Amino acid sequence: MYTNHISQNNLEQIRNHALEEYPSECCGIIAGLTDTKKDDVLFRCTNIQDKLHEMDPETYPRDAKTAYNIDPRELFKVFNEIESKGMILKTFYHSHPDHDAYFSDEDKKMALFDGEPTYPDAKHLVVSVYSNIVKDEAWFGWSSKTRSFEKIL
Repeated sequence: MYTNHISQNNLEQIRNHALEEYPSECCGIIAGLTDTKKDDVLFRCTNIQDKLHEMDPETYPRDAKTAYNIDPRELFKVFNEIESKGMILKTFYHSHPDHDAYFSDEDKKMALFDGEPTYPDAKHLVVSVYSNIVKDEAWFGWSSKTRSFEKIL
């Protein structure tokens, strides 16, 4: 597994975040100053998918049980902090309540802009949670060769 690229503390925080938000999806970001994991910072983000779905179910047909959407104001603050501190955006994470850890079509849609990855160097961690138990985790990264997100072993 790819977990040697994330601190055990951050992995535990992500698992706890996934369990706390269950049965909704959790979401967040990891950034750091270097390629090592020792100085990484985890940013828990707010999933506003239920609010979006309630306001406009035609545009946002999924609720927070099967989708996530980070609050844009919160995302702006996180990206400002990352930039102001000279950090590297390393990972986006989210959970799949009552579903396996895979990179879904919805996940691809969120990670791409006009067919290109918005953050091609960022990894994606998907945490599978069933009945309030973390069942599995899977890492994905952009492959320019296959032009898709591939599972990282």
